[in-house]
Amino acid sequence: MNTESKICQNCKQSFTIEPDDFSFYEKLQVPPPTWCSECRLQRRLIWRCERSLYRRKCDLCGNTIISIYSPDKPYTVYCRECYHSDKWDPLSFGVDVDFSRPFLEQFRKLQFKVPRLYAFAFQNVKSDYANGAAFNKNCYLIFVSDHNEDLMYSYSTFDCRNSADLLNCHECELSYDSVTCRKCYKICFSEDCNDSQDLFFCKNCANCQDCIGCANLRNARYQIFNKQYSKEDYLKEMESMRLDSQDGIDSTRVLAFEFWKRFPSKHIHGIQNTNVSGDYVFNSKNAFHAYDSELLEDSKFMNHGNKSRNCYDGYVAVDDGQFSYEIVSAITTSNVKFGYCVWNDFDAEYCDTCENSNNLFGCVSLRKAQYCILNKQYSKEEYEELREKVVLQMKEKPFQDTGGRRFGYGEFFSSDLCPFAYNETVAQDYFPLSKQEAAGKGFLWKEPEERNYKVTQESKNLQQTIKDVPDSILEEVVGCAHEGKCAHQCTTAFKIIPEELTFHRRMNLPLPRLCPNCRHQARFFRKNPLKLWHRKCQCVGSKSENGVYQNTGKHTHGTEKCPNEFETSYAPERHEIVYCESCYQAEVV
Repeated sequence: MNTESKICQNCKQSFTIEPDDFSFYEKLQVPPPTWCSECRLQRRLIWRCERSLYRRKCDLCGNTIISIYSPDKPYTVYCRECYHSDKWDPLSFGVDVDFSRPFLEQFRKLQFKVPRLYAFAFQNVKSDYANGAAFNKNCYLIFVSDHNEDLMYSYSTFDCRNSADLLNCHECELSYDSVTCRKCYKICFSEDCNDSQDLFFCKNCANCQDCIGCANLRNARYQIFNKQYSKEDYLKEMESMRLDSQDGIDSTRVLAFEFWKRFPSKHIHGIQNTNVSGDYVFNSKNAFHAYDSELLEDSKFMNHGNKSRNCYDGYVAVDDGQFSYEIVSAITTSNVKFGYCVWNDFDAEYCDTCENSNNLFGCVSLRKAQYCILNKQYSKEEYEELREKVVLQMKEKPFQDTGGRRFGYGEFFSSDLCPFAYNETVAQDYFPLSKQEAAGKGFLWKEPEERNYKVTQESKNLQQTIKDVPDSILEEVVGCAHEGKCAHQCTTAFKIIPEELTFHRRMNLPLPRLCPNCRHQARFFRKNPLKLWHRKCQCVGSKSENGVYQNTGKHTHGTEKCPNEFETSYAPERHEIVYCESCYQAEVV
């Protein structure tokens, strides 16, 4: 089959479907998409309420819980114990298919009836303020993170200890305000560093120790802005930089961010890949438009994928997923299509929060079930016959949302069926919208909750160093420096918790001036967007194209301009010097 160009039903822009894509759709027996890949991603992201938490009651036992569903949501919400108990039966909500009405309209009605799980947090200890999190201990405000201990204010962080304000970090300890670092100890304000310790404001350093403001170093120690020092001189210079003070940190940050621009970046963050495009992809093969993923194979349009093969259009699709399509929060799936929060399921379509089940269609909150449609049980033969009729009916009588878009069989859920407002979800991180823009696109919007606190400590008046901070800071309401004037869902004020004060004293770091939401966004924006541009390598022989960087290694193209081209998440107008794999390896590794 040839490449085919289509017009996206949502944004009205042209997009391309490749022959390999058609082969995948044919294999899964689904029609090709009518939305472009970017609109499909946005459509999936609005189902991920990750960092919005609310205090409410369990609708069964009445206990107070911390939930991703605000009290004003029109859903029945159960705590973990009640949801997984035998006190209720999700099959009791089963209904017959009404062929006079669009199927997804009936599915939406079922969503309002069947109880929902309060959040997605499992086997955590003393870590109530968490979501998308499992096997954590003594953690606070962590999201999409597993196997951590004594961790605060972090996102997509795994196997980390005694740390705070991390993003996409693995196996780090005593670390602070860092992004995409692995196996590091005592690193602060750094990114893309591995197997290192005692770093401040370092980028892309590996097996390094005692460095400040450095970039692209390997096996180095006692360097400041890539300049070698003796141990004694390093310690003197470090002391003069006053990295224990807020002013010292602010001035060093400006210098470091400018210094990093002078060094080449590889066109993709990733290692041990074969035939891969995207960013932050590791140990994968034949994976395209993939981000923050590892161990992918023969997959496309994947975000936060892990150990998945033959999957398309997934966000958080992990642990041996295969032959699945348009899935969100999927764990160990096979032949699952158009699903949200499907765990250990196979042969399931259009399901919402179903686990350990198979052969489901249009079901909500089922557990250990099979051959069900709209939560009603059927025999195998009845199920297969009725499923064919439902698929045909969805094609002939598609659901139409408030924006006039049509959702027949083969399309993921409309935002009309989503239980969250747009600004409650990760969609607002990747595709930020104003309230007016969201309304124009038919998305719900959650107004900020009224806050009755009074700021008692302005952030600008916080002590410069942690040694001058009294214990009474724990009683203060600190005003966020952004004062709610940013687009980061600023909470305008925040409290310092005891564990946080202890951590900053241990690290000898000043207290934060921004609320947790604004700090998260600052780290989030340090990563590249989920988008690719076709570019050429900026190595032109002995130096970079802009003349800022002088090459030090031997390149295969000699003194001529590098002929390599690639897909990269670095936009052409950005300041970074972008090299291909070969030129980057010659300079850095």
